[in-house]
Amino acid sequence: MALSAVRPQLISASLLRTGRVGIQHSATRHAHQSHSRTYTRMVQAQSSSSSETATLACGCFWSPDAKFSKLPGVLSTRVGYTGGSKPNPTYDSVCSGDGHTEAVKVDFNPQELPYEGLLKVFFKEHSPTTKKGSNQYKSAIWYHSPEQKKTAEAVMKQISDEAGKPVVTDLEPASQWTDAEDYHQKYYQKSGH
Repeated sequence: MALSAVRPQLISASLLRTGRVGIQHSATRHAHQSHSRTYTRMVQAQSSSSSETATLACGCFWSPDAKFSKLPGVLSTRVGYTGGSKPNPTYDSVCSGDGHTEAVKVDFNPQELPYEGLLKVFFKEHSPTTKKGSNQYKSAIWYHSPEQKKTAEAVMKQISDEAGKPVVTDLEPASQWTDAEDYHQKYYQKSGH
């Protein structure tokens, strides 16, 4: 079937940003499946080249997830566990002290929201100069590239200089990530906060 016989419907910019796009066609089922797969791959390739991931922890993950998900330039957020050595952590194991931390993984467009800007919001969400008692709720940044590490070090120094106290936020390379249970995902949205 000729491509000109296929009429795609308009797609919103928000769907394009997420990379979860398919096209609806008025042509045959075969044409729909073939062209939809091709277009979806093109959109995913474009969005992956213009996005980065940040992994951040600043206490219970519900509030930061809600805050970060509303920022312009944020493509998606999810909450989970990282930083520990036990495989397949669960909320119960994290609460029992297995060494993992509640964290938020943020996919963002650095052209709309630079990593430095995301970190400044992160540091405003909690007190980075006060040490928490357990790994579960510690302040931490897991960097995904040498550039992210360098930017985080610079922002942490600036915050420390402004506060007149050292920043106690851990800065570590990104490690194994496990998504939290479904009932934790978008918790504030589900609960009406």
